[in-house]
Amino acid sequence: MMLSFTKLSQCYSPVALDPNTAYPCLSLSKNLTSVSNTGTMKKLPDNLERFDHLVFVLGSKGFTSGCHSWEVDVGQNNDWVIGVVKESVARKGKISGCPEGGFWTIALSDGKYTAMTSPHTPLDLKGHLERVRVKIDYTNGEVSFFDSVGVTPIYTFNDHFTETIFPFFCPGANINGNNPGPLKICPVRVAVWNSASW
Repeated sequence: MMLSFTKLSQCYSPVALDPNTAYPCLSLSKNLTSVSNTGTMKKLPDNLERFDHLVFVLGSKGFTSGCHSWEVDVGQNNDWVIGVVKESVARKGKISGCPEGGFWTIALSDGKYTAMTSPHTPLDLKGHLERVRVKIDYTNGEVSFFDSVGVTPIYTFNDHFTETIFPFFCPGANINGNNPGPLKICPVRVAVWNSASW
């Protein structure tokens, strides 16, 4: 007999950006779901949460347990970094953007995809990423990345988390209007399966 059911996409969590962490030249959408690099510095309070050296912004809600995931539309941008960071990551001055510094991210730069390990791990991907799913399994210490279009795995970090973990976004450099597009957090999707095999 054919069984029909609706299944929510597992682990999906709504993510909004935290303007208090945003580097001053970043522009956040009104609904706090997209970020772009304007290349123009704004006068903003230099609060403790704000990154003051690189074009970074965090999600407003962190995670201390469980499984969570979200999708990022990176579009046709040619420079970006996405993933997660720990709460105590350095916000001022020089930053070590690798797991030892509290970053678990992948990046696109100079046409090459990289897992930001130390040293960096090149990613051999076919084609151009348009949407990336980020998934964190806090309990098991995993941060995984998937190509949302092809539904294929990209890379998984394995670590041990001891503090709050936040979504992380970097729209990259915007030199002479060369990388103007925003990074967009995609809305939660519902998937429906119909199969006689269930």
